[in-house]
Amino acid sequence: MPQHQMRVAIVGGGVCGLTCAVALLNEGVDVHVYEAAAKFGEIGAGIGLGLNAIRILTALGVYDDIQERVRQENAAAKSAVSAQPTTGTNGTKTNGSHTDNDDIRGWFQYVSGTPDEEILYEFESGERNAVGVHRATFLDALVQRIEPARTHFCKRCTHLTREGRGVTMHFQDGTSAEADVVLGADGIKSAVRRFVAGTGDEEADPNVKFSRTRCYRLLVPTQKAAAAGVKTDFRAKPTCFVGENKHLITFTIRGGTMINCVAFSSDADSDPDHYPPAATAPVEKVTVEQVLETYDDWGPEARGLLNCAENPTRWTINVVYPPLLPEQWVRGPVAILGDAAHGMLPHLGAGAGQGIEDGYLLGKLLGHPQTKADNIEEVLKAYATVRQPRAQRVWEGSRKAGDIFDLREGREGASFAQMRDLWTYVWSYPLDQALEEAVASLTTTGIFEGP
Repeated sequence: MPQHQMRVAIVGGGVCGLTCAVALLNEGVDVHVYEAAAKFGEIGAGIGLGLNAIRILTALGVYDDIQERVRQENAAAKSAVSAQPTTGTNGTKTNGSHTDNDDIRGWFQYVSGTPDEEILYEFESGERNAVGVHRATFLDALVQRIEPARTHFCKRCTHLTREGRGVTMHFQDGTSAEADVVLGADGIKSAVRRFVAGTGDEEADPNVKFSRTRCYRLLVPTQKAAAAGVKTDFRAKPTCFVGENKHLITFTIRGGTMINCVAFSSDADSDPDHYPPAATAPVEKVTVEQVLETYDDWGPEARGLLNCAENPTRWTINVVYPPLLPEQWVRGPVAILGDAAHGMLPHLGAGAGQGIEDGYLLGKLLGHPQTKADNIEEVLKAYATVRQPRAQRVWEGSRKAGDIFDLREGREGASFAQMRDLWTYVWSYPLDQALEEAVASLTTTGIFEGP
């Protein structure tokens, strides 16, 4: 069966699943997306896109769309707020964002969360390293590239069965659908992963653990923070307030009119590899008072910002642990990607980027002229063999970053300087390196013909 006649199904319509769908459609592959919710949408606020993700989105032809939507939303957001100036870090007046498109420039500055709020370390760089985007904006740009007939809602996958070459997806509403290839982008509690890894039901999934980390996600209007006496101009540079077993990440979105805040709190444990069973209720609404209670010994800037939170939520962060081996990513014509394969701590802002890399490589491989029905499993194995080591290294780097931010590595500048190497590995990955490695492997083993 030529690849253009192959029926591919993606379970999960988040950032990872939709990026993969766009990548497959660009290669002429017949793909349908099955989403559990009634419409496309992601819980959360801002998302940081690193240079690796930006390169892929540019190659897929969607990055300009994302940027245009960001520009439009920024303009709308700016016109909706008062033109009254706000107060900057040194008492200077500022009007609007430092950048129109929420480029994250200069890397982070690290500030003590304690009352002295001392600057502990600051990266000096004028380069654009990442872009802060509202998740809904990003998702909308992807959705526009997928025909409505290819999207199916209220289709929560409960399990898969396989007869012959095809795979049947069974949904919670009692319906089912068949495909030649199924790709699981259904997140940390993935039903597709349970099929691939051969594990039990959702309640007893051994591949999901509680990371001992919780976070509060919240948005703060920039002018509201300024009016409340917060002096830091968060539009100038992304800031990370750090403290013992807790830290607060901040960067602006929507043209600098909103401050995206993610406040983390972790449980100390003498054994870094000890992860308890997964939390069953990972997201809950909380009050501002509950947020402030967690950071009761912090300084006025951080607490003042948190006090301006609107509709905060608390997330209990689960991770995929222990790491899945490459052979646990694939079973026959079924493979997993994104959080389903390597759900990680978010401390490098790289989880979405790794899912985007997965989707891009799958699009290129399944759309390759030499991919056929009789070599699908080998092609998917090549994908897993190439992607697993990189994703796992980023997984470990994300954990390392959390140790740095929560001062388990100390307060010295040398501790924070390690972040440059961690980010460099994530962001400097050449666009088609994974594709070249996978094709070379398939050629060496005789699955693909050589040039």
